[in-house]
Amino acid sequence: MSTKKPGGHPARAAQAEDAREARRAKATALRQRELARERSRRVLLTSIAVVVVLAIVAVVVVVIERSRPDTVATAAQEVPPSASGMGAGIVLPGTPAQGAPTLDVWLDYQCPYCERFETAAGDDVVRLAADGEAEVVVHTVTFLDGNLGNDASQRAAEGAAAAAAQGRFVEYNRVVFANQPEREGAGYTDAQLRDFAEQAGVPDLAQWQAAYDGHAYRDYVQSVQDSMGDNGVSGTPTVTVTPEGGQKQEIPTQDLLGSDPATALEQAVAAATTTP
Repeated sequence: MSTKKPGGHPARAAQAEDAREARRAKATALRQRELARERSRRVLLTSIAVVVVLAIVAVVVVVIERSRPDTVATAAQEVPPSASGMGAGIVLPGTPAQGAPTLDVWLDYQCPYCERFETAAGDDVVRLAADGEAEVVVHTVTFLDGNLGNDASQRAAEGAAAAAAQGRFVEYNRVVFANQPEREGAGYTDAQLRDFAEQAGVPDLAQWQAAYDGHAYRDYVQSVQDSMGDNGVSGTPTVTVTPEGGQKQEIPTQDLLGSDPATALEQAVAAATTTP
């Protein structure tokens, strides 16, 4: 009588193990190929999405740019006589008394809060300059053009500079804000801005029109906008007061837009005035 030893024939066992290893290797290879295909699909879909987004952005930029009028300057670039140079604001008429501070006012002609400030305290700003209580410098910026998708702030500021060249900045500034559209972003037409110049009493409208049409103050207006960040101004209206030889102080926005901004200005100027 014979008996079978446990474990079977060694050669057959080895062959079976080799077969199992081969099946496992094949399954692993299949999984790796499937994962590689899945990664390729994800990369392709991501690339397509990026291309689509970039295409949409490009179309939006082109549409915005094409919607704007041509702003190529055909006139020699100028600086208003009442500004000390490129990047500097327009100085209001008046002779500062000894020890009078400097009052810097930053405005955008499409800013509804600027219109509110101008209506409530614009005359007081002009009086502070005329009475010599402060040297008042007005900076007309244009950052809202980018936010609103038009160029109305730039054109209005160029018109203001052209009016300043004929000594009518204060009047032009007042008329523009008095006629600011109720809907933010509606902007101003070229015809409206010319009408504002006429209402402001600009003596030589033909000269004003030539400067406006030729964008004689394009670079100047852009330089004022570019100076905004360097002066730490992030919005409008912004009003700062700087004592003679002292440190600039910003008047809180809540005071400028509060119930009595004129008094807030007068108090800030008085506090910054130095005595000989």
